[in-house]
Amino acid sequence: MSKNLEKINVPDSLKKVKNIIGVFSAKGGVGKSAVSLNLALSLQEKGLKVGLADADIYGPSQTILMHASNQQVEVKDQKFLQPVNKSGIKFMSMGLISNDKMPVIWRGPMVSGAVLQLISQTNWQELDYLIVDTPPGTGDVQLTLLQKIPLKGALIITTPEDVSVADTKKGIEMILKLEVPLLGLIENMSWFSPKESNKKYFLFGKDGGKDLSVDYKIDLISQLPLIETEGLNVIYEDKDMRDEFDQISSFVVKKIDDLTEELSKTIPQINLPND
Repeated sequence: MSKNLEKINVPDSLKKVKNIIGVFSAKGGVGKSAVSLNLALSLQEKGLKVGLADADIYGPSQTILMHASNQQVEVKDQKFLQPVNKSGIKFMSMGLISNDKMPVIWRGPMVSGAVLQLISQTNWQELDYLIVDTPPGTGDVQLTLLQKIPLKGALIITTPEDVSVADTKKGIEMILKLEVPLLGLIENMSWFSPKESNKKYFLFGKDGGKDLSVDYKIDLISQLPLIETEGLNVIYEDKDMRDEFDQISSFVVKKIDDLTEELSKTIPQINLPND
């Protein structure tokens, strides 16, 4: 279990959140937001209380994926943001607050502060899991999330292509240095198969994520294909992808349970004297 977790001063808004999972990739465009959303949907389908925080302040895409662009955010007691409820998931994103036509042009410390405020000042209440969709890169924002938010673990997303794998290595090294447990790796966009065909087209190379998981001794949770999404609101509506994400969410739950049990064994037991 992360030693860093023991040093974090947990904000009041997160004290009722049992498990916070960061979805990371140092490379943009690997489908990290789609994986975060569909993981959240699968966990919610298991009867768990789930939240989703879109921490990609430069390009918050979850509002579009969740069809929440027109939702209004309320403020409680002039302090806490009330998360939007979409598909049974408590959801918060900078995309719900900022104008979608206005680019965010901030310096690193300002961005880091805004991301931390977005997560720590949202009124999450009781949650079994809070999924944090992080922005790409290995800069101030990612360091703030890893150092200031009590993450139980990190999920790594990459595509098979060499450039993605090279960037993702940097993200893995950053997470390892800050001693946040790596839950596993998902290789996204592994291949494309047209409908009614078994032929696979490896558009972005083959097994790059699989090889990366071997190099770092990280569990390869899944290799997800590209699919045709016509008529689908979310990938999770596709039966095959639903099965994939249900397996992913089951793996994540088991991994988190194992980490929690490991932590409980390291907490010293104190025997109080009898009166």
